[in-house]
Amino acid sequence: MILETGILNIAQVLDTYWVGQLGSAALAAVTISITIRWVLNSLANGLGIGGMAVVARRIGAKEQAAAEHAAWQTILLGVFMSLVLSITGMVLARPLLILLGADAEVLPLGLAYLRISFAGIFTLILVFAINAMLRGAGEAGIAMRVLFLATAVTVVLEPILILGWGPVPALGVSGSALAFILGFGAGLVMQLVVLLSGRARIRINLRDLKPDFPLMGRIIRISLPSTIQMTLRSSSRLIILALVGVYGTFAVAGYGVANRLLLIALIPCFGMGNAAGTLVGQNLGARQPERAEKSAWWVSGYSAIYMAVVALLLSIFAPSLIALFDPTPEVVAIGTECVRIVAWSMIATAGGVVLARGFDGAGNTVPAMTINLLTLWAMELPLAFGLSRWLGLGATGVWWGRAIANLANGLLFAIWFRRGKWKEREV
Repeated sequence: MILETGILNIAQVLDTYWVGQLGSAALAAVTISITIRWVLNSLANGLGIGGMAVVARRIGAKEQAAAEHAAWQTILLGVFMSLVLSITGMVLARPLLILLGADAEVLPLGLAYLRISFAGIFTLILVFAINAMLRGAGEAGIAMRVLFLATAVTVVLEPILILGWGPVPALGVSGSALAFILGFGAGLVMQLVVLLSGRARIRINLRDLKPDFPLMGRIIRISLPSTIQMTLRSSSRLIILALVGVYGTFAVAGYGVANRLLLIALIPCFGMGNAAGTLVGQNLGARQPERAEKSAWWVSGYSAIYMAVVALLLSIFAPSLIALFDPTPEVVAIGTECVRIVAWSMIATAGGVVLARGFDGAGNTVPAMTINLLTLWAMELPLAFGLSRWLGLGATGVWWGRAIANLANGLLFAIWFRRGKWKEREV
């Protein structure tokens, strides 16, 4: 899952680069639109978690037919969700963009991007949902190959469709959205071939078309807590974007580039977090709780050291990195300021990410959910609003709100982890 996130973020960085060639307005439009799209992605991930849990449980019980039936019901749910979200998105695209600060120059570009995205949203939802079920069936390798294919097709098509090539006309921001949809469409085709041909541990039978509403309800109930958490997290990004959008197109463009660079920088920390979760779980299973705690603290320290080095490099090279995507002086200045303020606070985030996975490895998922939602909704959003509006710091206040919340996030994880009650949890 971490590698998948990394692949997607790298693809987004390349997309940001090509769109940046169209100017600051196009970059701002895609930044806003992508944030809206990833809120919908939270719903797809939530559905995937429910489907994965049900499929994995039946595979474990050697109930092959039941596992395949559950997979098909999850796909039917995904189709229904896609239809609802596509129609809803088409209707709400304009008011959402206006709400998020799209001006007269950005609005038509954002609408062009979102209309294509919503029309093809089924590819995104189904790919993520089916990939989750494949992992639940023990087919993580197939899930990874699907994502590699989707990303590769997207990356190849982006410059061709955005800027034009040979007989292919330049489609601008519409080309960016279309490349993404076609890329994930290729991934979906690969998934269906695998599932229909029996090349995976689960397969689907097109004769099994009848909806199983009790099972669908069970999948939704399992999905709901994770869906709520991920949706709230994604929604908080929308609110931050709306706060930034008040300060104009350059601010949105600068924030979009800076945020993508910061997310890329954090990816190795998630990988270290996964390792820490495994170590914690194994040591607790071996009745070695103190060793479990020590291993998590060591990995957390390594993660923090890594991020300190990265923060230093980002602070030094931020202007040059931002300029690669958009050389407009205002965008470079805003993006650089964001990176230099937020990057250092992510040292705490890096440690917190590892400890969060440590909680997960212990089978205690409540602390991570509680701390993440607390620091996002009770700290970052009020601070960003208060510092930017009430104290008159403008976009700079938004960066400081995020930085303070990052510091609090890492501190709360350290305090909660140090209490050690997670070592007593039975799973």
